[in-house]
Amino acid sequence: MPRKPRIHFAGAVYHALARGTERRPIFVDDHDRRRFLELMHRYALEAGAQILAYCLMGNHFHLAIKVGASTLGSFMQRLMGGYAGGFNHRHDRTGHLFESRHQEKICVDDRYLLALIHYIHMNPVRAGLVSSPGDWPWSSFKPTDGPFPNLDEFDPWGKETPALNLTRSTRDIQALDAIGGSIAAQTGMTIGRLRSKKIRDEDIVSARRRFVSEVVLNGHTLASAARWLGLTRSTVGRLLSSQQRNNGRSDPSATTGGLTPAQQREV
Repeated sequence: MPRKPRIHFAGAVYHALARGTERRPIFVDDHDRRRFLELMHRYALEAGAQILAYCLMGNHFHLAIKVGASTLGSFMQRLMGGYAGGFNHRHDRTGHLFESRHQEKICVDDRYLLALIHYIHMNPVRAGLVSSPGDWPWSSFKPTDGPFPNLDEFDPWGKETPALNLTRSTRDIQALDAIGGSIAAQTGMTIGRLRSKKIRDEDIVSARRRFVSEVVLNGHTLASAARWLGLTRSTVGRLLSSQQRNNGRSDPSATTGGLTPAQQREV
């Protein structure tokens, strides 16, 4: 079965997770944890990425990370490979330390990100290791983070997150309508054609790419773009990836879709 394409653009925020093979420990002692954090911060700096939150557990770790020009995949491969090599050498073992490539989920909604950071910091509490996230020394939690809303039902890997009430507000619908109207005007087509069931017409595909890019640049989620267009989230993700590739290799005047130079640099 082919792997799903992974979305990348500079400034994207992800939840990344990696587990030990057969769910075995990936940290034996504090020396391992300190070395992992040292590598994580070093590689993030070199990749132009920003670690927004982290938590090291016994057999897995969580990251909330904002990437730069380098992909999340290249950062995670370097981090997991570099750490595994040192771990195997130190503990006189061979073979894979991690069960597979990392899991990732893109986050382009501020409220979702707030819940995600809370979820990451609450991992040791849910595991019964401590009574408060501030008692766990191997996470980025700070007492100054303040109280969080009750988000016990939040599941970053589930299809829905009911605790966040992620429904389309009137404001969101109006914002996407405005973006869709702008793209339709720029491309000379009607909104109805932009949202039609035709999926192979190149002019429609091109306009949809530009629409999805504008939606993300304006802080909306891929799910919102998918609902507005009447497409699946995976299809919208492919449209965004295709637009980013076009922006990187083509004449900028032909692919920017009316974006300002500052916005182009953020893609």
